[in-house]
Amino acid sequence: MSPRRSIAAVSAAVLTGGAALILSAPATVNAQESLSPPPAVDVDPAVLAAMERDLGLTTEEALDRLAAEDAALEIEFLAAASLGDEYAGTWITDDGAIAVAATVPFASTLDATGYESLVVDYSLAELETFSADVTAALDRLDGDEIHSWYVDLPGNSIAIVAPDAASAEKVADEAGLADGAWSLTVEADQPVPYQGTIRGGDAYNIAGQSRCSVGFSATHPTYGQGFVTAGHCRIGNGQITGGTGAGGQFRLSQFPGEDWAYVQAGSGWQTSPNVNRYDGTNVQVANGTEAAVGASVCRSGSTTGWYCGVIQAKGVSITYPEGTLTGMTRTSVCAQPGDSGGSYISGNSAQGITSGGAGNCPSGWTVYEPLNRALQRTGATLVTTGGTQPGFNMSVSPSSTNLNPGQSATVTVSTQTTSGSAQTVNLSVSGAPSGVQASLSPTQVTTGGTATLTVNVAASAASGTHTITVTAQGTVTRTATLTLVIGGGGGGETTWQTGTAYQVGAQVVYNGVQYRCTIAHTSQSTWTPDVTPALWARA
Repeated sequence: MSPRRSIAAVSAAVLTGGAALILSAPATVNAQESLSPPPAVDVDPAVLAAMERDLGLTTEEALDRLAAEDAALEIEFLAAASLGDEYAGTWITDDGAIAVAATVPFASTLDATGYESLVVDYSLAELETFSADVTAALDRLDGDEIHSWYVDLPGNSIAIVAPDAASAEKVADEAGLADGAWSLTVEADQPVPYQGTIRGGDAYNIAGQSRCSVGFSATHPTYGQGFVTAGHCRIGNGQITGGTGAGGQFRLSQFPGEDWAYVQAGSGWQTSPNVNRYDGTNVQVANGTEAAVGASVCRSGSTTGWYCGVIQAKGVSITYPEGTLTGMTRTSVCAQPGDSGGSYISGNSAQGITSGGAGNCPSGWTVYEPLNRALQRTGATLVTTGGTQPGFNMSVSPSSTNLNPGQSATVTVSTQTTSGSAQTVNLSVSGAPSGVQASLSPTQVTTGGTATLTVNVAASAASGTHTITVTAQGTVTRTATLTLVIGGGGGGETTWQTGTAYQVGAQVVYNGVQYRCTIAHTSQSTWTPDVTPALWARA
């Protein structure tokens, strides 16, 4: 075990126990001293009461935590932009501190204060690749050997939840994960979607057979007023036969794979920015800003009411009897059947839609469908205290590209204002596999504008199909994906073309002869491989 691996392992163990190990000097002031509690007027007293009850905090500790959660959003953005490929994640620790991890020491390079810095083995991009490897391994095994898997930021590993150790080891071996790259949690119970047959609270009934919970009020350009909820709640003919939205209809849904739906409400129903707190009061939704890992989050559902916990991980994959879901968010909040589709909210920011999990309240864990993905997929707009939230969509064109080792390509990233005024959004890219460099220019645009995504495939890159994700962060978060196929040209070769950027190692065919690039260059019409031996060698 290398010295750095030893340090990282100790770091993960200590963080799990609730304290942070500072591997390089923190900022000039610590996280608690550098943050001021938000003004009391901005904090809902009932939210504080729920945090005190469910997280075991005092009022002062709850205020400090909310301040840390706000600061964590800015630090997360700065850290990801500053550290690039070495960035390994940002989260809020059990004691309310902000932790930033990277694969190199960085305290003096990040233009922020109030965080703890950790040096770990794996970058966030590497961990996301490992998670994708687990997904691919399960496809090859054609089974449901494990319950769930996700990137565990504090542990700097892939967390695997399985019925037994042997099942987890089988999948980890198939995925090619090193021993230090994954951790095991054994849970006997298979997770199931939270859907029940009894009615209660802010509920709605489907096809006269089942009951779920409303997510968030929303509007749709085609279907008008309604709400977002869980896709697995759609059964039978999808009609809403009782409760909220009665007389309405499921219009758009996805399950498994993802877990979202849009329900058109029946005649006479009106949208509002309220979420039921099950104590006679409501929480009002101000926006859909996504909270950081470690942030507090509360759930509202028609079976168990109102419970709170923390966000444990994002980009979680989970296997239900019906199939596998990806891109979910895991929390320590409990839920039970009938809570499906219900609201997750952090402070006054809407977060997601209840999907499923394991355990029964007050214990257990859950995953939710990220609200911003549900809004993007359905084309719906969240209803907030400010009315219709300013919104935008994003797309990439072309949506797929086929490159051989040594080649590059550019893709256009387009943004469109869908409601309200144009806004400035920050762009980032993730998911590039080993040997592939993906970059955006510019990294900030005003909606309605475009950016360029450049993909460079090194000569050493392995063949395969990969998903590169572009994320736009504004009042909401939007994502678009590019499917990258490496080596799809047949044996790593392609026909030589003019105006193409070739890297060392690229293989082409010209007039029936195979050539290999020896000097990186952009081809010109007179530089054909047969007359430029300085650039091309016969393969």
